[in-house]
Amino acid sequence: MSALLFDEATHTYTAGGVVVPSVTQILAPLNDLSFIKPEVLQYKRDLGTAVHKATELYDTGELDESSVADVVRPYLDAWIRLRAELPFEILGMEERVFHPAHRYAGTYDRLVQLDGKRCIFDLKTGGMFPSYGPQTAAYKNAVEKASGKRVEGRYAIELRDDGTYRLHEMTDPEDWQVFLGCLALHRFKNKHAA
Repeated sequence: MSALLFDEATHTYTAGGVVVPSVTQILAPLNDLSFIKPEVLQYKRDLGTAVHKATELYDTGELDESSVADVVRPYLDAWIRLRAELPFEILGMEERVFHPAHRYAGTYDRLVQLDGKRCIFDLKTGGMFPSYGPQTAAYKNAVEKASGKRVEGRYAIELRDDGTYRLHEMTDPEDWQVFLGCLALHRFKNKHAA
């Protein structure tokens, strides 16, 4: 497999020295965020990043709870509550994956063992979007390609600002086809960009 590298500053993945699109870039046409003020969008991105980091540090046992910002705390509490109420084993966390046949990359939040099944968990701090199904399908297929092991479930975990969570199982059988359609559109636009 080609070495997968990620440049944090530019949010760019490269495989074997060639830039490959991210799952987020590929699915961008499904999420019209143009009506959201840029500063609000940036705030939401920063909040999501902080919540992801807090949950990751919590799961690795490295979190200094006194360092958690007040705005992040309810989302972390929601994750801690989910961990207590839904027993699962974490198999992988914040892992970058690359699909060599379809040439895309992404970073999944958690690969877990839940009720005897390997599942993708994608943590969310905002509203639920239809693109989350194709997003988790992309991660599922890349993980399966890399590991040779089946992933049997996909979930968007909605962490809420009141300390609660909602578990959304992604079951639409068309999610993978939607992702591949977006990938074809992404390639077409890049090929014909002026």
